[in-house]
Amino acid sequence: EGNLELETWLTSRSGKAEDAGATAWDWREEFEYAVTNRLTMATYLNFSQSGGEAMVFEAPSLEFVYALGEPGRHSLNPALYLETTESGEELELEPKLLLGHRHGRLVSALNLIGEFEFRHNDDELLEDGSVMRRAWAWEIAGGTAYEIGPRVSLGLEGRYAAEYPNFGPKTASALFLGPSINLQAGKAQLALGLQRQMHGSPKTSGSLNREDFERTSVRAIIGVQL
Repeated sequence: EGNLELETWLTSRSGKAEDAGATAWDWREEFEYAVTNRLTMATYLNFSQSGGEAMVFEAPSLEFVYALGEPGRHSLNPALYLETTESGEELELEPKLLLGHRHGRLVSALNLIGEFEFRHNDDELLEDGSVMRRAWAWEIAGGTAYEIGPRVSLGLEGRYAAEYPNFGPKTASALFLGPSINLQAGKAQLALGLQRQMHGSPKTSGSLNREDFERTSVRAIIGVQL
């Protein structure tokens, strides 16, 4: 309770067909405050840069995380998460179930993620000519890391994502996997992760879906407890 943390998220995405070889970037600035020992709130400022274009401000986001018990009370330490984003062009709701477990120096986490989008315009058309008015997607994201010492941990992360335009049948999915490293020094920490697409559907390049998803993403998170 009362802790304030500032985090900077920077993610590069490359290998997507529509970017024609250029790298796209996402930048998020997060301000997180612990309202109680179990409830935290955060605001985000979201920026993005499509391949070869200038960085632009997209929208703010608001996040709530509520732990279902005190840390260590349950073996998986479950928590509920909700993030809302309104850009003027669409409303996005992102609920999650967060699970985590520590066994000695081994730390594991699993996130069950939903994403619901509601468009305010008719700008995007699907392949059948219908207007994209809403969509939902789900993801399973997880990882495990081993603490080499008090300041360094190495791990492996993966995620599977699937998309359903207009709440209809699934049109795209992809599986990603890659290494991660976390460095800590006092109240500051740096997390780095790289993920490569291992399999995608429908296949557009070998066994990958590079029409809807990137080939490679690299993420850096710098966090400072104030």
